[in-house]
Amino acid sequence: MHKFGIQMIKRTLVGTASLVLLLFWGCSDEEYTVQTGANEQAAQRQAVRPLVAENEEVEVPGTGVSIKLVLVKAGSFVMGDGSQNAPRHNVRLTHDFYMATTEVTQGMYKAVYDTSDTPSHFNYSDEHPLEHISHGEALRFCERLSVLTGYHFELPTEAQWEYAAYGGAGASATAYAGGGLLNVLGWYRGNSDTVGYVATSEATGRDTMLYIRRTSEVARKAPNALGIYDMSGNVREWCADSWSELGSEAATDPVCTTRTVDKVVRGGACNDSAQYCRVAWREAIPSGSRGFSIGFRVVVNVD
Repeated sequence: MHKFGIQMIKRTLVGTASLVLLLFWGCSDEEYTVQTGANEQAAQRQAVRPLVAENEEVEVPGTGVSIKLVLVKAGSFVMGDGSQNAPRHNVRLTHDFYMATTEVTQGMYKAVYDTSDTPSHFNYSDEHPLEHISHGEALRFCERLSVLTGYHFELPTEAQWEYAAYGGAGASATAYAGGGLLNVLGWYRGNSDTVGYVATSEATGRDTMLYIRRTSEVARKAPNALGIYDMSGNVREWCADSWSELGSEAATDPVCTTRTVDKVVRGGACNDSAQYCRVAWREAIPSGSRGFSIGFRVVVNVD
């Protein structure tokens, strides 16, 4: 049983009200730091082979655990779908980048941190996505992974995220990452298993039974055109950007670096209705939030 505060976010749908629970417990990002030894620092200084193939694998040294990456070629696309928070506007990405084909898994976390445990609530297997991770902790994971492998791992910008979700250069916009059939493409409220969860209120000490949808193993649904899995559903994914209201002006390599509390998450989650798993859907969540439905994936930018 865990003790945590409960934040309830009410989303209004057409003809129905959907109450979504995000479960957080408070822990400052500052408590998490990257600690690297001499061997890891030496590994960072070593020259690594360039990533050149359309599909690459980067191993966490000495673990047998690899992160699969797919090349996303530079190009232009129309970002947004015309909804209130996602106005349509032309975006040009001038650099290729590699994106992980799956969300960071619990097995990847264990390999990177040399541990047998993770902060995740749904710790069913190493192939389940890592969750209960704040924005700062996601950044520190990228830093540590970079030190261990010699490649510069980062969170994707939300423009990179949306571009890759549609399928990259020349791809048509689709409702979900890979097409229009979410049941085939991702885990969401309509097809994820329901589990009970006993929550103890820190304020009152009372127990409450919550029924929530749980995450599923990554890469069990169909991929999009680039071979990337789970960009619609399973867990929301942190992006590099701070939250900002987008306009209709054209942009080149956009990223919001304003220091604000709220950061961008994309993709929807196992506990969400289908409309929140649309590729163009944007959400603002405080950077220190940790929820069973919040994870991330990584990219390597090509200079």
